Amino acid sequence: MSRIAPLLKNTIKTQRLLPTKTTTIGVHPGTLGYQVQKLVVEQHCFKAPHQPALQNVALLFSHCNGFNKETMHPLIRRVVAGIHQQDQYKQTDLSVFAWDARSHGDSARLNEGTFLDSYSWFDHAMDTQQVITSFGLQKEYDAVIGVGHSFGASAMLLLEFLFPNSFSGICAIEPVMANGIESVEKRAKSPILSSLKRRDTWPNKMACYESLVSRPFWNTLHPEVLALYVNDALYETADGTVKLKTPKEQEYVSALVCIMRHTKTQFIPPSSDQHLYTVGYFGGATAYSSLRAVTIPLELVYADKSTYVTVDPLALPDLNPKHIRSTVIPGTHMVSNERPDAIVPHVIDVMDRALVNATKGQPKSKL
Repeated sequence: MSRIAPLLKNTIKTQRLLPTKTTTIGVHPGTLGYQVQKLVVEQHCFKAPHQPALQNVALLFSHCNGFNKETMHPLIRRVVAGIHQQDQYKQTDLSVFAWDARSHGDSARLNEGTFLDSYSWFDHAMDTQQVITSFGLQKEYDAVIGVGHSFGASAMLLLEFLFPNSFSGICAIEPVMANGIESVEKRAKSPILSSLKRRDTWPNKMACYESLVSRPFWNTLHPEVLALYVNDALYETADGTVKLKTPKEQEYVSALVCIMRHTKTQFIPPSSDQHLYTVGYFGGATAYSSLRAVTIPLELVYADKSTYVTVDPLALPDLNPKHIRSTVIPGTHMVSNERPDAIVPHVIDVMDRALVNATKGQPKSKL
């Protein structure tokens, strides 16, 4: 039996973090779809081991493309435990905010039938701001630490560029960035095209698990992450089958592509109902250029087997030595879903640096 099957069958309920509060908010009012589209945000509160608490820190987690907030729970659990094991944080309350992008997970279920032809990474950046603003993170907490993966991380960088000091510090895991814009022909060959072809419906959750676990991409995920994906990324349809909450067309829209349908003689723009749009390349290039302007602690974490890295990760601090640190660890682009324990020290590092900046070394409670 696979190492993941027992988790899926017997202990999945103990793997998902139960939120302190679940809230539905509108998407950012400056983006198309603001009249009808929603975001689902979960708040998880973790009291300091030693009370009374002297400070209160918010951590905002943003998932990667194609996944959902629950798949970040193993990382969240380990980050919280790791922080509270540090002597300097024994009296620090932590409030974790995890949310689904408007086209993903529980947000996608609420927004079914409302998806538009123009969703971009800049929209996702503004939705990130909407979460920060709606919950008053900058006013209510001593620091706001962003922990983002892939396009979630890139959106945090875009937000910080557009609105400096939105965060006190950011741990960006495999942010997708590019030093320039590839030609349309090269972008049309992107491997993300396969997301339109992948299966999105199964007879039941176990059938889904069995179809995924034998595939190298899925089998490298941490057992808890895959179990949570199977349990929480699916919903039951009217005919009794289970289907991905995130429409595969929307996963494609959010990806790093600017696709033009290829023929032997020309590139023809796809029709709007195919949901193939100009999106990630310009956001990724902007995120890269924004690094020079960062004024907060930024920890970049890349994986040595990633196929999404088009820049030299270890050269990135040269763009802004005062604020940027970058490291490469074993893993693939999905490293935070493969080895969540390996991410913890980097979150703690950026939190250490951010709190020194925010309080000049002295705790200042906003409790």
